[in-house]
Amino acid sequence: MITVLTMNPSIDRSYVLDDFVIGKVQRAKSFIATAGGKGLNVSRVANCLGGTVCCLGFIGGFTGEFLKKEMKAEGVIDCFTPIHGTTRICMNFTDRNGASTEVLESGPEIMPEEMEQFEEELHNVLGDTKILVASGSLAQGLPKDYYGKIAKICIEKNIKFILDSSGENLRLAIKDKPFLIKPNEDELEYITGISVKTDEDVFLASSKALEMGAENACVSLGKRGMMLNGSLGRFIIHVPAVEVVNTVGCGDSLVAGLAYALHEDYNIIDMLKFANGCGISNALHKGVGQIDPIQVDEFAKQVTVIPYVNIK
Repeated sequence: MITVLTMNPSIDRSYVLDDFVIGKVQRAKSFIATAGGKGLNVSRVANCLGGTVCCLGFIGGFTGEFLKKEMKAEGVIDCFTPIHGTTRICMNFTDRNGASTEVLESGPEIMPEEMEQFEEELHNVLGDTKILVASGSLAQGLPKDYYGKIAKICIEKNIKFILDSSGENLRLAIKDKPFLIKPNEDELEYITGISVKTDEDVFLASSKALEMGAENACVSLGKRGMMLNGSLGRFIIHVPAVEVVNTVGCGDSLVAGLAYALHEDYNIIDMLKFANGCGISNALHKGVGQIDPIQVDEFAKQVTVIPYVNIK
């Protein structure tokens, strides 16, 4: 089973406007509300790929109930911990020119007794878990190094731990040896202190991340593809050019592809191609965390994986 932690989920409300003008009444032409948060996107895609997925996190209030119903409808196993607070709402406003403005709530503070209940839920599912993914930020009230605790638990239980977070949440967890981290270039630069401008910079910075404790670093390079450095090998991955419809959720879809491929024991080359195929498929959908498995396979065939030692 693939277990996914979403420690600070949200309801994402997206509005389409003619114009967005500060201080004026805005009338939306359309809007959509979806269950959001990086971990929920990962869960959605991994489930679509055919994986058995269990999602843990904190939910509360009417927004939490909406989120719970949405994920249940998509076939994800619900192991959410109820809280007294209310699940946050994040809003995106897009005008006719494509300019986007976001308003993000910080989310509820988690109480000690809620944390204890969450850890009981986590303990209950670990016996069936082969891959554990932690994606996104930590909720208020949790220690900034909490993902490090999760990494230690996974090592004890022989579970592969994929961590896709940023800032201090990521930096503080690396020393506890997560199996794989998935930073982008900015996040890699932040945690290592190495300026990242070229592929060689990415290799040097990812090598520093390995020295800091990560077993593998899978670095997103945007349209340029991805670089993997670690125990799984050293590769640079090139992806085909496509007409991008949406970039939100592409990284989450890639993480879901990695988790699914690891769970199914794909060889490393096929894993990298498959994961990037998931990211590309999401880029061609308007929705977040939406893929077409047939499309994934088609694009995976167009992904090029090259051992880094062959790069000149």
